[in-house]
Amino acid sequence: MVQTLASNGANSIWEHSLLDPAQVQSGRRKPNPQDKVHPTKSEFIRAKYQMLAFVHKLPCCDDDGVTTKDLSKQLHSSVRTGSLETCLRLLSLGAQANFFHPEKGTTPLHVAAKAGQILQAELLVIYGADPGAPDINGHTPMDSARQAGHVELAERLVECQYELTDRLAFYLCGRRPDHKNGHYIIPQMADRARPKCPTQSLDLSELAKAAKKKLQAVSLCS
Repeated sequence: MVQTLASNGANSIWEHSLLDPAQVQSGRRKPNPQDKVHPTKSEFIRAKYQMLAFVHKLPCCDDDGVTTKDLSKQLHSSVRTGSLETCLRLLSLGAQANFFHPEKGTTPLHVAAKAGQILQAELLVIYGADPGAPDINGHTPMDSARQAGHVELAERLVECQYELTDRLAFYLCGRRPDHKNGHYIIPQMADRARPKCPTQSLDLSELAKAAKKKLQAVSLCS
């Protein structure tokens, strides 16, 4: 998704605030080639692509006839196409990723999922689109993707829905769940292990202890 956007000139959107002369006075700038990879360049890349720190959301002016609802309707229509840059620009101008179209009864993510536009779906999720949001018939974007035969996209949306808990599970256990098989990783305690496997009981106990220590470390840091 990032490569597709970059090849279509999306840097002017990602780096919008850096192109503003006012930002030069504030000291915010794009790293130079001679700057160190860590932390200067790595932090800039994270801020630009992951945090979208330099994307400027312009205020919508009623006098200009441009409203959030208008932009969101344009987004709802555009996500069925492969024009990622157009959708990124609409989102940066204030279009809502979770906009529920009153006439269509769907969100932009439902439209992208039905059309099989996996990159559009990724972009919408980054901007906060809910993979579990129901349409007027109670169907989620994952349902729309499956019904249209886009199995890979449906599975990706499931991963997006559980991204936070999956990251936590990986941090605690060093493993990731396989949602295709309805698998969810939960650290197990020793007293819940099979009694005929004392070795396994000990291993599970150690895993649970390690997970508990990691959680305690997080609470202490916060």
